[in-house]
Amino acid sequence: MKKIFLTAAAFALFTINAQAGTTGILDVEKIVKESSAMRDIQAKVSKKQDEYQKEVTKKQDELEAEQKRIEGKRNVLSKEAFEKESRSFEKKVDDLKTFVDKKQNSLKKASLDSMSKVNDKIKDIIADISKEKELDVIIPAAQTLYYKDDLDISDEVLKRLNKKITKIDVKFE
Repeated sequence: MKKIFLTAAAFALFTINAQAGTTGILDVEKIVKESSAMRDIQAKVSKKQDEYQKEVTKKQDELEAEQKRIEGKRNVLSKEAFEKESRSFEKKVDDLKTFVDKKQNSLKKASLDSMSKVNDKIKDIIADISKEKELDVIIPAAQTLYYKDDLDISDEVLKRLNKKITKIDVKFE
């Protein structure tokens, strides 16, 4: 019974492979890690993130100083005046949270938009290579259990990508 099942499974794999035609393998992680354009994007996003963090830290320090000032006046101010200053302070805290959210969204959007441009170039390169090598299917390396090295087109994609683009204009809002 086991032999029949194994034979049927082997036949099914053979049939699938025959129908799929020639296959290529692409290591997507390698492209993301090693391409000049992706590294450029990551560097620009990281630099902008550092700038935003400095801005946020400065605002946080100012709010902490204001909070101490308000707390120091607690016994001097009337209850109404203290509550008014506290509400004003809470508004500033909420404004900071909104500011941080806006900057985080800006970083995400800029990163995704820029990577999308690179992905479009990668798709074009993959299409060219698949035509040249007459590949019917290209599978991400992470989705495979085993493949022969000669099926891997990652180095060729990376080489062509680095020739086409090395830097990307990353637009932050």
